[in-house]
Amino acid sequence: MAVEERPFDSRVYAMVRRIPHGQLATYGQVAELIGAYGCARQVGWALRRLPLPSEVPWQRVVNAQGRIAMSPGREGSDWMQRQLLLAEGIAVAADGRLPLAQHRWRPPLELAEPSCTKE
Repeated sequence: MAVEERPFDSRVYAMVRRIPHGQLATYGQVAELIGAYGCARQVGWALRRLPLPSEVPWQRVVNAQGRIAMSPGREGSDWMQRQLLLAEGIAVAADGRLPLAQHRWRPPLELAEPSCTKE
């Protein structure tokens, strides 16, 4: 049975699909790009709702400190994220630290959705 996607989740997934192989974005960066400034945590929740395996490259989204969020509550997805990033050629330290400055995605400005619309 297919799970119905929430509109916010769909916007997150569409943006995350645009992150190129070997590049990283932060949860906050994705939130800003979809016009949801300040909703970094909600981006993380949307990505956690993805059924695995997924064609959405969720592993390319990391926290603002440039780390994989390591926690027992992730039920092993932190380990999977580490393995997927290593396979893309991104070095991952034992504590989940990543070379974010070196691999940060710099999307074209036209990708960003306006945060509000004028009527």
